[in-house]
Amino acid sequence: MGNEADQRHSDRILGADGIRAMAALGVIFSHLYQRLFMPDQAQWYQTVQALFMKGAFGVSTFFVLSGMLLSYPYWKAYLAGQPMPKLGHFVRRRAARIVPAYYASLLVSFALTFAIAPDAGYKVWRLIAGLTFTSDFDYVTFFPSEINGPLWSISFEVFSYVLLALMMAALFWWIGRRVAGSGAKVAAARRKGTPLRGLAYWAVIFVAVNVLNGVLVASVKLSDEGKGWQYGDIGGAKEWMPGYNPLGLFGHFLLGILAAWAIASWSARQAGAGGKAGDTAVALTRWWWDAIAAAGFVASGVLLWTVRSPAEPTNLTGFQDQPYLFPLFALAVAITLVGLAHSRLLGRIVDNRFARYTATVSFGLYVWHYLVLYLFSYITDGRFEYYGIHSWPQHLAISGAVLVVSYVIATFSWRWLEQPVLRSRWATRR
Repeated sequence: MGNEADQRHSDRILGADGIRAMAALGVIFSHLYQRLFMPDQAQWYQTVQALFMKGAFGVSTFFVLSGMLLSYPYWKAYLAGQPMPKLGHFVRRRAARIVPAYYASLLVSFALTFAIAPDAGYKVWRLIAGLTFTSDFDYVTFFPSEINGPLWSISFEVFSYVLLALMMAALFWWIGRRVAGSGAKVAAARRKGTPLRGLAYWAVIFVAVNVLNGVLVASVKLSDEGKGWQYGDIGGAKEWMPGYNPLGLFGHFLLGILAAWAIASWSARQAGAGGKAGDTAVALTRWWWDAIAAAGFVASGVLLWTVRSPAEPTNLTGFQDQPYLFPLFALAVAITLVGLAHSRLLGRIVDNRFARYTATVSFGLYVWHYLVLYLFSYITDGRFEYYGIHSWPQHLAISGAVLVVSYVIATFSWRWLEQPVLRSRWATRR
């Protein structure tokens, strides 16, 4: 769920910070509202609570957003006929962005597990899987920490990073191999008709990934023994898998890659039309992009409304047993991002100052907030657990305190851990 604040200004995409902030806060509010006992609330507030609990769909948003942001530099180079960005630089930047805060949170969670959840099973094995980003391949290690559940998605994202790099390398190799001769000739060949060729390449990958995922889901059958959230995180993971698997979540990431293609293609088309730099910047924006973004927002909201029940974390079986209403919700997010990127007004509203700050510290919010939740449950004698709070004013008070503490920790994490590594000579050299 890494924030893309490390990208150069030229690679920034309008609206991305706002969507990242919404996704991060959506996940946090989902976990906060799981603590409120729904049957005791007024009917209208039960509806509000159910919608907040669907903030878990922010995980899908993160995958789409990461796919878009991380593939965008590749698309820019591809459409301009330039060499592929160096994989070594990509690996260093991803490691610098993900590893420091994730490792710190994982190791702190591991240490606290012995005091807070000493009966948790496979603690060391889950830690090793988390440290090596392989926890996504088995339900026992699915949650690398018993007391910091959201860390599960990090290994899934790293899997998507690897596939993105390998498949982009294959695309650039394929295009370069098709044309023999000088570098200028290769560049000219890349420029000629490359948007549709690149789209077709990734569209085929999207179809192939979903076919393979369908085979995987149909082939893998887990026993009912120890399955279910009543058996803890390992039982919950057994209920989620194989619907939740790294190949399936890569499908969400792929829709972000296709969104980046649409954004980069429009930019390249407008730049190729000629004109001064300022004129091109104006030409990129259109009011109908605002309409597209608004349609994406509305579609996302309608989808969340239709699945507001049952409450999270109950797994909603859909296409290939995938979570988060794939591909409909991820597609709505992708459409929203494409519209915001070249919008006249809506993208700037979404990227407000608070959203930009939240996006900056969003990775810290994601990897630390659940640990804060667990600690608040511990100091309230276990009342701040799933459906553990009956009074909504008390719930709001504790939730507010959790938010404040999470923002403080995330800010320290960004300023003293994440940002220094991102700005280090190792991470910035090309």
